[in-house]
Amino acid sequence: MIGFLFFIFYKYLNSADEKSLVLNNIISNVDITEPKFAINNSKSKILVTAREGNFLNKDEILLNKNVLFKSKNFVIETDNVIFDRNKQTATSKTKSIFKSEKTQISSDGFDIYDSGNKIKFFGNAIIILK
Repeated sequence: MIGFLFFIFYKYLNSADEKSLVLNNIISNVDITEPKFAINNSKSKILVTAREGNFLNKDEILLNKNVLFKSKNFVIETDNVIFDRNKQTATSKTKSIFKSEKTQISSDGFDIYDSGNKIKFFGNAIIILK
């Protein structure tokens, strides 16, 4: 009986160690967890958040999962963005939703440039004016 309990306890510890290894492997594939940045332009500040980020080079970061751009005037939601910290630009080629007080734009991506002063939407875009 004690041998059986020891066997069960040993198997439980090994499965916990395997789960820990899997979790550490998943986390190690991400350079930044929950990155937060800001694009500062002459008119306002755009806060940028995501669930994951990976460095592409010294200036560019690939932001993944629940990427959010938020200012006092608008919000943009998407899944993948390349953010350039040096140029203060962002580009996405995934489905994106822009929301402001009286406007909503769904597009196939966007480009934020000129330090956040300009936004260009890509692909099929649907604009809803309220």
